[in-house]
Amino acid sequence: MYRIAVAALVLAATGCATMGGGGSREGNATVAGVVRLPQSGMQTGDACEQLKVVVSPPSAPTDALGRAMVKPSRGGRCSFTVSGLPSELDLQVALAVDSGLKCESGAAPTVSPAPSAVKLRSYATVNRDFELSCGS
Repeated sequence: MYRIAVAALVLAATGCATMGGGGSREGNATVAGVVRLPQSGMQTGDACEQLKVVVSPPSAPTDALGRAMVKPSRGGRCSFTVSGLPSELDLQVALAVDSGLKCESGAAPTVSPAPSAVKLRSYATVNRDFELSCGS
């Protein structure tokens, strides 16, 4: 009876360790950083809620990987973390702006820099920062 219980426990633990929500699409690497908001020219009250950091394969830039979080931070910034990313793959990091986020002129804010390539090592955290601007 004891052997059967131990065998069942080992099988259950092995199954839990090998099964996951995204299989090979999940990992243990992280991308973190800040998004600097314009000092003027844009209402920034809920800007962080209208931003999304997308880490994706370069061939499928809308296929977001990992678990992304963007939240308000100090000094007119939003901080972000994208965790659970696969390592040892070529990926790109981009900032997506919701269509509702506008400059006072009615134009969409400009994002810099453009999407950039990254290759994460296991358990690594890479920093990437973005900036929104409203032209005059």
